[in-house]
Amino acid sequence: MHVALDRTLILLIEHKDVMYRLIDYMDSHQRKDVPTEVFYNCMNDKITSVKAKNDSDRLYEAFGLDNLVKTGVISEYNKSRGIVAFQPAIVEIFRLFDKERMRGLKKAEFENIRIQLENTFEQHQPLAFDDDNIQFQEQRNHLFDLLRQINGQVRNNTAHLQHEADRLSKHLDHDSALLSLHESKQHQEMLVQVKNIYDREIIPMLEFLNEKEVSKTKPPLTLIDDIGKLYNIRGYEDDSYYIGQYKLSILSHYKMVEKIKQTLQRYLHQEREHRLTYNAIEQAYLNLLYIAQKTFNENLKEKYIFKAIDRQEIYYLGLKSHSSGQDALIDWHDRNHVVYFNEYLIDKQTNKRSDIPASITIFAEKNTAHDPHNAIKRKIKMIVDKANISSPIDDLYLVVHDLLAEELGQEYHLKYILYGVSCFKQKHGRHLKLQVSFEQPQRQIRHNRYVLEYNKREFSA
Repeated sequence: MHVALDRTLILLIEHKDVMYRLIDYMDSHQRKDVPTEVFYNCMNDKITSVKAKNDSDRLYEAFGLDNLVKTGVISEYNKSRGIVAFQPAIVEIFRLFDKERMRGLKKAEFENIRIQLENTFEQHQPLAFDDDNIQFQEQRNHLFDLLRQINGQVRNNTAHLQHEADRLSKHLDHDSALLSLHESKQHQEMLVQVKNIYDREIIPMLEFLNEKEVSKTKPPLTLIDDIGKLYNIRGYEDDSYYIGQYKLSILSHYKMVEKIKQTLQRYLHQEREHRLTYNAIEQAYLNLLYIAQKTFNENLKEKYIFKAIDRQEIYYLGLKSHSSGQDALIDWHDRNHVVYFNEYLIDKQTNKRSDIPASITIFAEKNTAHDPHNAIKRKIKMIVDKANISSPIDDLYLVVHDLLAEELGQEYHLKYILYGVSCFKQKHGRHLKLQVSFEQPQRQIRHNRYVLEYNKREFSA
């Protein structure tokens, strides 16, 4: 028996737990379809859980695979692959019912939106803007449909990010300062979720909403602005105004996303501190395990102080499982004591400098005429000024090194290159164009057991 689409959708909405179970399976396995076996199990569990025979029969007819394919709820049923795929629009409807199951927009999806706007702008440019032009009317309708869709996607994505930020903040802030190892593991997993949301969802959305984003392609909001100007120039001021309103509506989410970003940023530092701390704990335990195993002999007969276990299990549970009847607790303080300690050191160093009396020198004590360093500097400046170094110069450091090594002989030291380059730039810097080449690894000049690492300087007229 065939059940109409509207009645089927009503029954699916009344029994949302079926679709939620299928959506959770797709999200956990990162796929857009479900195996046929999983689909049958979900539907059979739901039908058998209904006690009334009439309701059970009605669900059996509506949720049957053939009926869902006929009504279009299922868009693909591949017997050879054994998969079932639902209509994306229907899946999105059920995601809207529950914010926890809403999917955030990733970088690829934002890029797809930008490409659609770019194609729309290119298709509008050669058009004749006339109400009697059917092609113009189609492109115009498509534009406003696209803007409505983008505005809705950005609004839903902002709501999703706000919900995720509230959910994670609630759990992370609720945790007490003193955590057991098992609780710390859950805490760490949530911090990893914060980092993933920050990198994969918040940063791409801020780039999408940033009109001044520096890239090879035009930002999406700039494309909307260009389309609005195109309508304004062709005499469609009202349409240009509505396009501008859509842009402002999309841009209005920037402050909210920026606020969510600042909310999650404080947890990113905490995630890094946790990771480094647990890495240190793991390394200390492994070292202790190695030392203990070196003391084993055949007389112990497997009565080890420490037993060898899998390295993966050590990360969180190692200390707790193998301690002698004690629970390891870690105190996570609310304050960042590294910052406070650094400020304390700066303050102490400042006081220390202020307590030391400054040495007093008079003018008569300065005998710069016989200073060997000043003499060598004058000599280097004279050599560089007289040298016939013509552009273009591929590597200025190497040229100055060869020149000074030849002229100074045994007096030459590798550090003199820097002063020689400075003299050259003072004399020729206004007439020549400088270009610095950043290479990895950096270039090297070796002389008398010293090495100078530098980025190549090129000079041209």
